[in-house]
Amino acid sequence: MRLLQRLPASVVRRVHRERHGDPNWITVVPECQRLTDADLQEFTRSLIGAALLAMFSKTGSTDAAFALQNLALLTPELVIPPVLEK
Repeated sequence: MRLLQRLPASVVRRVHRERHGDPNWITVVPECQRLTDADLQEFTRSLIGAALLAMFSKTGSTDAAFALQNLALLTPELVIPPVLEK
């Protein structure tokens, strides 16, 4: 279940660093290797099913909440409607 929580969090950190990060000592990601909106939508679609199922599990509801929160930061139009339906 930790993968479900940490993977979206890592992607959110990367997107923030690529798009809004201040210049610092970390190597800048080249323009051709940055994540696009299409990449983020594909990533969200691949994890949304697992996160929605984990939302109702006894052991992973907190992890699912963090995963859904981070996925909603990336692509809210794909995450919020299914969460409201559930």
